[in-house]
Amino acid sequence: MDERRNNDDEAARARGARLSRRELLTRAALAGAAVPSLGAILAACAAPSPAGPAAGAGAGSAAVTLDPAAKITIALTNDFKTLDPPFYTTVGERQALYSIYSPLLELDEKLDLVPNLIESWDVQDGGTTIILKVRKGVKFHDGTDLDAAAVKFNLDRILDPKNAAPQRSNIDQVSKVDVTDPLTVRLTLATAYTPLLGFLSEGPGFVASPTAIQKYGKDFGQNPVGTGPFQLLEWRKADQLILKRFDGYWKPGLPKAAQVILKPIPDETVRMANLQEGTVDIVEDVPPQDRAKVRTNPDYEHWDEAGTRWPMVRLNLKKAPLDNKLVRQAIASAVNRDDIIKAVYFGEAVPAYGPISPLYGSFYDPEVEKYGFKYDLAAAKAKLAASGATNVSFQIDVQNQQSQQRMAEVIRANLAAIGINMTIQQYESTAWTDRVNKRAYQATLGSWTLRADIDGTIYRHYALDGNQNSMGYENAQVDALLKRSRTLPNGPERVKTFRDAQKLIVDDAPWIFLLFEKQQRAWRKSVTALPKIADTMPRTDGVGRKK
Repeated sequence: MDERRNNDDEAARARGARLSRRELLTRAALAGAAVPSLGAILAACAAPSPAGPAAGAGAGSAAVTLDPAAKITIALTNDFKTLDPPFYTTVGERQALYSIYSPLLELDEKLDLVPNLIESWDVQDGGTTIILKVRKGVKFHDGTDLDAAAVKFNLDRILDPKNAAPQRSNIDQVSKVDVTDPLTVRLTLATAYTPLLGFLSEGPGFVASPTAIQKYGKDFGQNPVGTGPFQLLEWRKADQLILKRFDGYWKPGLPKAAQVILKPIPDETVRMANLQEGTVDIVEDVPPQDRAKVRTNPDYEHWDEAGTRWPMVRLNLKKAPLDNKLVRQAIASAVNRDDIIKAVYFGEAVPAYGPISPLYGSFYDPEVEKYGFKYDLAAAKAKLAASGATNVSFQIDVQNQQSQQRMAEVIRANLAAIGINMTIQQYESTAWTDRVNKRAYQATLGSWTLRADIDGTIYRHYALDGNQNSMGYENAQVDALLKRSRTLPNGPERVKTFRDAQKLIVDDAPWIFLLFEKQQRAWRKSVTALPKIADTMPRTDGVGRKK
């Protein structure tokens, strides 16, 4: 990168503000550029590892001199309401947690679980006892020590039903948490529970300061205190989260940057303009229409990962007309996934016919491409007629993101072809999340990403007590299969259990399965890369600015 561009970057950062959409459009007008309409877009397309810190920490910084005073700005898509790990519900919150907290275990770039805040674990008694050895010498941001008592405090807080933590159902097979010495925790389980270690690498595994939780009470989510590489400096609501280096961070030589600034920028055009201007350094989610340009831009580096996110339509099975299975099947048969891939994703996706991504390896069943609902207008009309429903109409909720609006427009046109009227209502991301959590929607356009264990996708959404089952989905056979899957070790029998459950879920159509998307992260060449882990969460301890 030439020096003029470096100076432009520094000047843009010094202005201390991202480009607004109004400013962007003004610049475009002055330059004689045209902003394409949606119609124009549619017409134009279309086993434990050895103890130690997680692999990939500090990726991209080897043999590079970094600026210790650097401030790194990362553009996210979604905003955050709480930074209290047991209570997070949005992807934006989850992304922020990895900078403020450290989980007990971590995913590495090979998607293997490795120790993090624990040095090791030992599974005993047929899986009903798990021993965690807590890492010595780790401090919370408030100067208090991480020890076995702190881990117990956090897990007990999640497990206490009175707290109604959304993450509780992910670890509720733990019946007792004991401290056996200052750095050893014993978990006693009601039964063997295969997904537990995976869940301890995300929400339930993030350990917060017990002292700070007791100090702030219900306001802790606005005053987070963890053991992560960065601590809270300032939270400007609906604008940015400013985090500063935690000098007591337990990983030697990290973090590399003085500050990390997380900016929710839902507008795709504005997000990419800020990257171009240098007011942000990293864009976590490059819009599909911009990915080809990113790949050829000499100022950027990028990471593409296929199948990491799967957009879908959740249907509320407790509200007419979507309580009618044949209506849902008609919708599933009327949606043309190829239209969406062409018009919205510019070819950066493949069709999805079920909820299990190919990234889950052997759990993915290629047979779903045969038994899943495909685009078939004749079949859709026949199912709608057989349903007995007339004048079918419903509202779909979308977030204030252009890609969601475009996708909803395509789906609306598809459904109109069989006589279904679908209206579109847009919401700001936190309001959208509230409607999902309260089951206030009829249909809602959302997405999901990879979890350390497949249970984090399938059980959470399709079990009756799954913490993401906002659809009100109930199937006793699916419930039995998913409960059994939690007790089975990974292997052919567990694979078959999930494949059998998927077949039933697809037939019930509580989701309209759409596609598996290729995601792209982009960053300016003046900064180092984040670890390339397929859950797409930004681990920021090793990111820095090159001198």
